Amino acid sequence: MTAKATNDDVTAEETPSRPPQQNGPQENGPGEHGTHEHGAEQNRPLSGFALIRTIAHREIVTQLQRKELWVSLVLMVVVFCASLGVQTLFSGDSRSSRLGVVGGRPEVAAALRAQAVEPVPYGTADEARTAVRKGEVDAALLDGDEVVVKEKLPRELAGPVGEAHRAAVLTDRLKSRGLGEADIPAVLNVAPPKVTALEPDAERGDQRTMTAAVGVMVLFFLMFMFGQGIAQGVLEEKANRIVELLLAKVRAWHLLAGKVIGIGAVALAQIIAIVASGVTVALLIGLVDVPEDAVGMGALVVVWFIPGYLLFATLWAVAGSLVSRQEDIQHAAGPVSFLQTMSLLAVLAPFSGANDTLTRVFSLVPGLSSSVMPVRMATEQVPWWEVAVAAVLTLVAIAALLRVGARIYSGGLLQHGGIVKVRAALRDSREGGIS
Repeated sequence: MTAKATNDDVTAEETPSRPPQQNGPQENGPGEHGTHEHGAEQNRPLSGFALIRTIAHREIVTQLQRKELWVSLVLMVVVFCASLGVQTLFSGDSRSSRLGVVGGRPEVAAALRAQAVEPVPYGTADEARTAVRKGEVDAALLDGDEVVVKEKLPRELAGPVGEAHRAAVLTDRLKSRGLGEADIPAVLNVAPPKVTALEPDAERGDQRTMTAAVGVMVLFFLMFMFGQGIAQGVLEEKANRIVELLLAKVRAWHLLAGKVIGIGAVALAQIIAIVASGVTVALLIGLVDVPEDAVGMGALVVVWFIPGYLLFATLWAVAGSLVSRQEDIQHAAGPVSFLQTMSLLAVLAPFSGANDTLTRVFSLVPGLSSSVMPVRMATEQVPWWEVAVAAVLTLVAIAALLRVGARIYSGGLLQHGGIVKVRAALRDSREGGIS
C-alpha cells in the first residue's frame, strides 16, 4: 500500500513538470480540427431566412396533420365542380329546338337544313300535334302553311320556319307560272351574304373573362376561410402561452412571416387542386371551348392571388394577435373583412360600365389589384408597364405591412384580457424593444 502511494505521489509530482500542450492549430490533428469546426457550425445562430423557413415548415406540418384540412379540401372540390355542372344545366336548353314537318315537301326540308334545323317528319297533322303536346318537338309545320306550338314559338325556330314557309309559297307560285320542277331549286337557291366578323375572338374573350371572374370570386371565399384559420391559430398560440416561448427565440416578424408563408403554401396547394379540378370539369362538360384559355387564365388568377393572400393573411394574423377570446375575433377582424369585401366588389368594375380610368386605378392599388388585374387582363390588352407597376406596388406594400404588422403583432401577443388597440400594441412594442 505504501509503495503504491509513493509511486502515485511521484507521478502526481512529475506530471505538472511536463510542458503543457498547446491548443494551437498546429497541434490538432485533422480529425480533431474538423470536430471543433462542426461544433461551431451547430452553435452558430440561424439567419433570418433560415428561421422563417423553419417556422414555415412547422406550420406546414401542423396544417397537414389536421383532418379538417383534408375534409374541407374534398368538400370544396366537390362543391366547386358541382356548381359548374349546375351552371351548365341552367345556362340554357341542353338540346337544340326540334321542328316537326308534315307533307314531306323537299323545298321546305331544304330551307330548314339551310338554317341548321333538321326537320322531324310526321305522316299526318294529328301525329305532329300529339308530338308537340308530349314535348317531343317544339313546333310542327303543317303542309308548309300552318305552325302549331304548345305555348309559343321558340325564338330560334322563328327564322327557319318563316324561311321554310316562304320557300313553299314561292314554289307554288313558280309552278303556277309554268316553271319546271327542275328549275325551281336553282331559282330558290340564293347565296347568303358574306359575313365579316369585327371581333372574331369575342366568344373566347367572354370565356376568359368568365374564367377569371369565377376564379377570383372562388379565391375570395377561400382567402376569407384561410384568413379566419390564421387568426384562430394565432389566438390559440396566444392563449396557450406558446407564442411567449417563440418570441424568446425569434423576432416577431420572423414568426409572422413564417406563419403566413407556411399556411400560405398549404392554401396554395389546396387552391391549385381546386382550380385544376374545376378547369378539368369545365373542359369535360363543354363550359369552355379552348383549353389553353382556361388553363392560362386559371394560372393567371392563382399568380395574382399570391400577393393578395400575403397582404390579407398578414392582416388576419395581426387581428388574431389583438384578441384573447374566440368571440372577439370577428370584431377585431371587421376592418380586414371590409377590405376583402371591397376587393371583391372591385372585380365588378369592368362589367358595371364604370369609367375606364376608375378600373385602371383599381387594378394598380395594392389589395385591389390582385382581384381586378386578372379580370382586366382577360377583358382587354393591358400595357406591360401597368402590370409591372401593380406588381411592384403590391410587393412594396407587402414588405411595409410585414414590418409594421410585426410590431402590432408582437405588441398584441403579449397582452391578455380583451381587445388590444392598435396604438397600444405599437406603443408596447416600442417600449419593449420587440421587433
